[in-house]
Amino acid sequence: MHKRLLVATFVVLLCSPLSLLLADEQWTDDQQLVLESIERLSSSTALGGAGADEYAAILTDDYGRWTTGSSLINGKGEWVEGVRSWFDAGWRVADRKEKIIQIKVMGDHALVRRIVEETYHGPDGERTISKAALAESWTRVEGAWLLSWVNADVLEIP
Repeated sequence: MHKRLLVATFVVLLCSPLSLLLADEQWTDDQQLVLESIERLSSSTALGGAGADEYAAILTDDYGRWTTGSSLINGKGEWVEGVRSWFDAGWRVADRKEKIIQIKVMGDHALVRRIVEETYHGPDGERTISKAALAESWTRVEGAWLLSWVNADVLEIP
């Protein structure tokens, strides 16, 4: 009986999401390309980053973003102008902690789930922190992975 319980426990752990996360440590070539696009997007607003034009280049033309609980859905133009205004005012991402939960590639589409915590530094020494769970849709366009949709759920910072 004890042996059966041990085997059953092992099977449950093997089939659990934790085992899937461990398996994802070995990214496929497509998943790695999506990760590189995520890094390019993130780097654009970091210290020394290229800014809003680089950020915009990684978004599809029909990009959309929704924050859970809000009635506002941002399109590409208004979102990029917000990033531009923020960046031009001297704000930068000074630190980023990220946990990739899942990257699922299906042909020319990829679904990404990740948790991101960013520390922002302002021009006058201001500092704020934001943490969000992101569900993202990426699309391969002419060989490049572009972000097409984000659902953001703001999380409390402990």
